[in-house]
Amino acid sequence: MPTPTGVGSDELRRVNLRAILQTVHTHGPTTRAVLTKQLGLNRSTIGGLTGELQSLGLVTEQTAVVGGRGRPSHLVVPCEDNVVVAVDVGVDRIAVALVGLGGQVLAGRNRGHQRGEHDVDHVVESVAQMVEETLAASSHSRCLGIGCAVPGAVRASDGLVRFAPNLGWYDEPFTELLAERLQRPVSTGNDANLGVLAEHVRGAAVGFSEAVYLSASVGIGGGFLVGGRPLTGVSGYAGEVGHMQVDSLGPTCRCGAVGCWETKVGENVLLRHAGRLPGGGPPAVAEVIEAARASDSRARTAVEEVAEWTGIGIRAIVNLFNPEVVVLGGCLAQVWRAAEPAVLDSFERSSLLSPRADTLIRPAGLGDDSPLLGAAELAFAPVLDRPQAVSRAG
Repeated sequence: MPTPTGVGSDELRRVNLRAILQTVHTHGPTTRAVLTKQLGLNRSTIGGLTGELQSLGLVTEQTAVVGGRGRPSHLVVPCEDNVVVAVDVGVDRIAVALVGLGGQVLAGRNRGHQRGEHDVDHVVESVAQMVEETLAASSHSRCLGIGCAVPGAVRASDGLVRFAPNLGWYDEPFTELLAERLQRPVSTGNDANLGVLAEHVRGAAVGFSEAVYLSASVGIGGGFLVGGRPLTGVSGYAGEVGHMQVDSLGPTCRCGAVGCWETKVGENVLLRHAGRLPGGGPPAVAEVIEAARASDSRARTAVEEVAEWTGIGIRAIVNLFNPEVVVLGGCLAQVWRAAEPAVLDSFERSSLLSPRADTLIRPAGLGDDSPLLGAAELAFAPVLDRPQAVSRAG
């Protein structure tokens, strides 16, 4: 890690504290010797910095048993007494998880709700009750914040949900309302943006700086890393790939445009093509896929149709962003597992600017929990960035 230039000693100390805490949060218990090598600092400096993190209650130290010669090294361990609550507001369920510093999920709960019944005040109250129940059942002493994933465009400056069509939300101050209800700090992000963050830290995009996360349920969301940094746009609204036109002759989308990708791909599209009623989520998609395997011709045709349009959409995104890896979540991951050859055939049908071998396509390593765990990372971010402020954050 290069030493920043042109900064004061206090800022340099903050940068080094952040580097140590981020390392143990992401990679787990790490010896002082490894931290010394990775950060390019001497042993006494590392000792002083880890001591400060201990005094802040963020890490503990243990004696590591090291083979071979030399004295044992101190092992720096994230202190799980520091937790956040992660929330994923979906179309048909709310998921809540208690996550410790270091990324371990300590507890979780889910609550279903009817699609189409998403009055923001009702959702805020449901989320608040679940958060309070989760914290009340926990013995962990310090909650550092609440992170929320929402399937819509979220304004970066204040967490206002500008547009969440599958929830029926337009300009809803969800973040402000939840923070006021809980009397705790709340951060909110788009679910796909948080999905790519989680997959980059702990899932299928670890080690890649150019990554795309695509997930479909009722709609389609996209999250992007460019040069290892989230692509958010000027206000935080980047990534609305569901409304990318893929068929100029296609049906009219809810947004008013024609032939949007989400009119061709998604849970309800697959269910409708297979002759099923809409709704039912991933279990209903799994039933269609199983029926296709069992020679249900209409189900098989539906899977093949959605697989083809999945490949077409991925091709457009790869041509535009030239990523190293495309991670698929939700219905897209289910279709990929069921019909990978059909997706690839459609994807490779026309020439790409970059060779096919340059781009990996794989299902989400964290499964359906990618946005939820990304919400935890969002909540931890202020403390990881400025560890010395933890006394105020806690």
